[in-house]
Amino acid sequence: MTALTRRSALAVAALAPFAAQAQGAWPTGPIRILIPFAPGGVPDIVARLVAPHLHTGLGQPVLVENRPGAGGAIAAEAVARSTPDGYTLFMTTVSTQAIAPGLRPDLRYDPDRDFAPISLIARVPLVLLVPPSLGVRDVKGLLDLLRREPGRHAFASSGVGAPLHLAGELFRQLAGVDVTHVPYRGSSPALTDLVAGRVTFMFDALPPAVPFIADGRLTALGVGTLERARARPEIPTMQEAGIEGFEAYTWAAFYAPGGTPAPIVERLHTEVAKAARQPDVTERMQQLGYELVVSTPAELAAFQRRERAKWAEVIKRGNITVEN
Repeated sequence: MTALTRRSALAVAALAPFAAQAQGAWPTGPIRILIPFAPGGVPDIVARLVAPHLHTGLGQPVLVENRPGAGGAIAAEAVARSTPDGYTLFMTTVSTQAIAPGLRPDLRYDPDRDFAPISLIARVPLVLLVPPSLGVRDVKGLLDLLRREPGRHAFASSGVGAPLHLAGELFRQLAGVDVTHVPYRGSSPALTDLVAGRVTFMFDALPPAVPFIADGRLTALGVGTLERARARPEIPTMQEAGIEGFEAYTWAAFYAPGGTPAPIVERLHTEVAKAARQPDVTERMQQLGYELVVSTPAELAAFQRRERAKWAEVIKRGNITVEN
């Protein structure tokens, strides 16, 4: 027997008690949900909405723990290395599961191998915004301006490699326009400069943009989902506006560590789906502008692969890099 085979056998033997326990009386203790970002973001809010219902369904305390840092990689690595016994879960977004692999060659986790998909749970449309002072009322008008004045305009984002940046880069690539990216430390200062007319356009998540749209400080030209956003159905999709192939939004999903026994994953999927459809959860998500999207584990796995391939191509074509 080789050293590698012996190590593999020892690893299997070491996990056997956990597997037996997990497939028997699970759960018998508290369950924690790691969030890779600071409080207040989409995964944090959704996890805290769902957690009390998971507690009811599973009969054990469900604790939400924020562990931000390294663009979400700290929490992702912690989950990837945790025991696959159903007691550690991960509520995360497109950033760790689909963008980071194409952006960070030194990533120390594999989104496919190291995580067991449970379910998509929320989708948040991104919206293309311009200041009214620009005199543009639709995507065609913006394209006409950018093509008439190549190299003279800039788009803002919440930071290099963030979903808002990549949405702007996807727009640049598909529209074939010459614009400059200006990264900010978060979307709030970017919105401030957009309102002031210091940058020409930006993509932002629809919920925080709604107040700016409602009071006329910004004009919404299109949403990145393939269907119109339920929160603002009067805004056309980017595809309707003429940008063929444009699809960009952020999303939140539940995962367990890779290797978690199938019966536990199935139970978690059932309980997450049940929790997501509770009236208080759906009502609050609707108020926030989040769209409920429940999937099967297989559907989430396939969706994640498609998203990763799409954003990897955008990153490669845009020659986008980040400093570690």
